[in-house]
Amino acid sequence: MTLFLKITDFLLLYLLIALWVGDFFSMKMQGKSSEYVSKLLRKDAGRLKIAIKDPVHMSAQTQAFISKKLVSINRWFWLANKNVMMILILGLQQWLVITAKQNWGLVVIELVMLVICGVILAADLRVNHVRVELEKELKPYEDRLWFEYQLRS
Repeated sequence: MTLFLKITDFLLLYLLIALWVGDFFSMKMQGKSSEYVSKLLRKDAGRLKIAIKDPVHMSAQTQAFISKKLVSINRWFWLANKNVMMILILGLQQWLVITAKQNWGLVVIELVMLVICGVILAADLRVNHVRVELEKELKPYEDRLWFEYQLRS
C-alpha cells in the first residue's frame, strides 16, 4: 500500500509540476504579440466584452472565433482562479502523507486531492492558452479595440 501511494504520489506530483511549468510559460507568452489586447484579456476578458459590444469592422469568421474563445475563457476561468485553494490542498495533502496513519481510505483521499489540483492547473493552462490565441488573432484590431474600450469604460 505505501509503495502504491509513493508511486502514484510521485507520478501525480510530476504531472502537476509539468502542468505548472506549461502554465508558467503560457503566462509568459501573454503580451508578446499585443500589449493592449493582453490588457483587454486579463481576468475573465470583461474588458474585451466591453470593447466588442458593437462589433468593430471584423469578419464574421473572426467574430465567431472571438465568441467561441470568450465562452471557453468564461467556462474555465472560475476554476482557474482557485490558485490559493490549490496551494492549501497541496499543503494539506503533504501534511497527511507525513503525519497520518496510511490506509486505503487515506490513499484515495490524497490521490483525489492531487487530481483536483491537477484539474485546477489544467484549467489555468487552458485559459492562458486561449488568451494567447485570442491575442494573436486580435493583433490587427488592437488599436480599434483599445479605443472602443477606453471610449465605453
